Amino acid sequence: MDNELKVALLLWVPLGLVFVSFGLQFRKNYGAQKFGKVIGGVGILLFSVSFLTVPSSPSAASSALFVSVLPSTTLMFLGLYIALFSGDVPVRRFSPKFRPLGLLMFVVGFALLEAMHWNRSDWLPSTMWDGETNRFWMIFKPTFLLAMSSFLLAGGYLVNLIGQRINQTSRVLYLTGGFSFLLLVISVFVDGSETMSEEFHTSVLYAASDLLGFLAGIGLTIICFSLAIWQFERKRPGLDKLPPPNSEQLTQAANIIKNNLRGDDDE
Repeated sequence: MDNELKVALLLWVPLGLVFVSFGLQFRKNYGAQKFGKVIGGVGILLFSVSFLTVPSSPSAASSALFVSVLPSTTLMFLGLYIALFSGDVPVRRFSPKFRPLGLLMFVVGFALLEAMHWNRSDWLPSTMWDGETNRFWMIFKPTFLLAMSSFLLAGGYLVNLIGQRINQTSRVLYLTGGFSFLLLVISVFVDGSETMSEEFHTSVLYAASDLLGFLAGIGLTIICFSLAIWQFERKRPGLDKLPPPNSEQLTQAANIIKNNLRGDDDE
């Protein structure tokens, strides 16, 4: 098989299946949603092993990095989910006893991710590809740390501002966000096992510009959408004022309310 065709079938097509599966999840048809989950799982599996099936492709480095960071990121997000949705919160999903476990899982996952940056060991997932630092690692780690610290700190502020009975949740967000930002700053000033601090600093600047562009795009989208709605509502004719209900309508409404509030004896 031609190498380019092999790369397309074993790397890019599986990645495309993942995006198609996301789109199918927004369909109201349950069968389409189930089919999307199946092809999404197949796509993730094939993409995950593409660094073995098509190692000659430079893009296979993304697959290798995906497999390397999967254990640490899974622990982090699962632990953060448990820590946030346990305790005295209106949307509690877990017992308060699970909050320390969630924080421990987050710290362990973060420690594993940082160990990949600071140490080169056969026991750790590798950030190397083809004898040098994986170029996708220098894109992923600065963007991941910067985005996570920013959103966690902003989330902690918003939760503390508008939330009720969720002070513990805001403290968890502040703690994890501050921890992420601290490690980001350390990586900027201290050389890693395979990366120089100057190189990492440049990658952080690129990541910051990407995130600012992403947020600016979202902001412009919201503004354009709001202007479109405003123009639409502005051109609509005014609604005529309805007359007050008569006695027959009031009696009918009272009977409907009475019938629905009565209930059964076993309720």
